[in-house]
Amino acid sequence: MPTEIELKLTIDPAHVERLRRHPVLKSMVQGKPRRHKLHSIYFDTPEQDLLRAGFTLRLRRISGCWVQTVKGGGSAEGGLHHRNEWEWPVRGEKPEPAPSIPDLALLLTPKLLARLCPLFVTDFWRTAWQLRTAQGAEIELALDQGEVHAGNRCQPISEVELELKAGEATSLFEVALAIQKQVPLWVEDISKAQRGYLLCSGETPPPRMAQPVGLVPEMSVTQAFHRIAGECLAQLQGNVAELGHDPEYLHQARVAVRRLLSALGLFGVVLPEAFVGVMQELRWIMGYLGPARDWDVFVTQTLPQIAEQLPDNRALARLQADAAELRAARRQAALEAVRSQRYTRLVLTLGLQLARQAELPAESVALNEFATQILTRQHKRVRRKGRRHAALNTAERHALRIAAKKLRYAAEFFAGLYPHKRARPYLAALAALQDVLGTLNDAAVTQQLLSELPVPRGQAAGIVSGWTACSSRVRLPELHQAWRNFTRQKVFWK
Repeated sequence: MPTEIELKLTIDPAHVERLRRHPVLKSMVQGKPRRHKLHSIYFDTPEQDLLRAGFTLRLRRISGCWVQTVKGGGSAEGGLHHRNEWEWPVRGEKPEPAPSIPDLALLLTPKLLARLCPLFVTDFWRTAWQLRTAQGAEIELALDQGEVHAGNRCQPISEVELELKAGEATSLFEVALAIQKQVPLWVEDISKAQRGYLLCSGETPPPRMAQPVGLVPEMSVTQAFHRIAGECLAQLQGNVAELGHDPEYLHQARVAVRRLLSALGLFGVVLPEAFVGVMQELRWIMGYLGPARDWDVFVTQTLPQIAEQLPDNRALARLQADAAELRAARRQAALEAVRSQRYTRLVLTLGLQLARQAELPAESVALNEFATQILTRQHKRVRRKGRRHAALNTAERHALRIAAKKLRYAAEFFAGLYPHKRARPYLAALAALQDVLGTLNDAAVTQQLLSELPVPRGQAAGIVSGWTACSSRVRLPELHQAWRNFTRQKVFWK
């Protein structure tokens, strides 16, 4: 079946003329650019059966003729979209059955076609350049400017799409990075169709949680890493757009970066040196996401619990006000970081390295053998650091918490290679241990945050510090129970 591979980016309309004059276009362009108006109508049933099945259907008017397109399946990672695509000419503004396309025969049944209705419309001007790179890759660069309409709701469209016509996917990232040196761009993981559906609902996409990576034993180690890193990147990109809203977006974005860093560390022995730079940039963005998340937890969880018990304490109220201001500042700094061109380069560079790695030959070691080595090593590290868990000081408990977190990420990555019934009890016990260790670490985090307050709040700071220290001490017996439960679990990879 035909597959569309394209890298999708957004561009500020103020920078469009800089794009048109970019040296990359002049050096690679084949012929003159083509400009035409595209009017598209997207259809689905009232219950959105096509969307739920993972498909979209549109009718597009091109030069007075109508073309019906169905897209489905595929993925979007770091702006790179892989989608199955079928299209054929139709007589007018009404969806028609697929002519001799077996893949769609069971989808576009007469019953479903009869229930289709227009949901939203896109109207935009497209300017398309045909590019040929020095390596011979053929790419269509399309600049789309217009709007998507759903009822009385409307959103602007200002996108750059790099579609691969011939060659390797690495060329898409190389061209994008070359353009981005002079023209600000932002990676876009949401298609026009997805934006239209969101506009119809009037809702914001929910926070993107971590998903099972779906490894299978037949994969090579390189393929496994590509799948894991792609899932982590999709989680990160699925949350940064809404980072300024619900705190859960920030939480999940930080989790995504942690998972990515963990994956890069676990697979480091089989990765090229180019990924070292990616790790450095991930630590840079974590330097913004981490503090912002810590202040979120402090202001929305820690302080309200204390204030509930001391509602008339004015000193505590002033500390809350100071903390709220710092939280806002840290959140704004995180927003500026993920909207920066440095972050765009990070995502594009990671995408480029993943695409390059996908072209390498498979390693000789089997995936199961590699996973067993990784999990055994991480498991032993946790057991070693937690042997004297009852006597650990704050720094030692922190080290145990980090080791447990790395083990948990590794176990979740590789769990699909083993029977679910064997992996589930181990993962549950490990998650419980990590939860207790995280709570015990809150006192240390609180001390750090209190030291960052612009004005010393002696009495209130003492209350907060004492409260969290006492809460941690109360939960110490839980650590013993969680540790005992974890050490009793059988490892699932042997």
